[in-house]
Amino acid sequence: MTVFPGVTEETCEIAWSMILPAIEKAYADGLTNGLRGTIIVLDPAEPEVDNPVFVAHVGEPDSAFLTNVEGKVKVTIRTGLDSSRVRQDFPHLYRAGDIKYPGAINREGLIVAFSGVQGDFDEMICEWMVAALRAIGRDRFSRPGGADDAEGAYL
Repeated sequence: MTVFPGVTEETCEIAWSMILPAIEKAYADGLTNGLRGTIIVLDPAEPEVDNPVFVAHVGEPDSAFLTNVEGKVKVTIRTGLDSSRVRQDFPHLYRAGDIKYPGAINREGLIVAFSGVQGDFDEMICEWMVAALRAIGRDRFSRPGGADDAEGAYL
C-alpha cells in the first residue's frame, strides 16, 4: 500500500517537470519576456517563507528572483489573498516594504509564488503548479493501491 504523501518535494518535482515545457513554450511564442525565474511552494500545513517545500528555477538561479518571490509570498500569507488581488482590489492592505508586483497565489491553503517574467504570467505559472499538484494528489489518493485502499479511516 502507498501512503498518501500530500505536498512534498517529490510531488513538487514531478509537477515542475510537467509544467516546465509549457513555460519554455510561452517564451518561445513570445508571450513572456524571458526564460527565467524562481518558483516557491509552501507547506499547506505550515506556510512559512523560510521553510518552503520546494524551490526551483528556470534558467540560472538569480537571487533577485528569490528575494522577489519571497516578498510576494509574504504579502499573500499576511493578507490571505493572491498578490494580484491585493494590487488590483485591495491596495490599502499593502504595508511599507511590501513588494508591489503580483505573482503569488493562495488556493485553499496551497501558496505558490513565481517571479521572473511579467506578473500575469508569473501568476499563470503558479496556477499551473497548483493544478499539477492537485492532479497528482488526487491520483495518488484514489488510484488502486492509493490512500483510499489503505486499511482504516486515517492516513
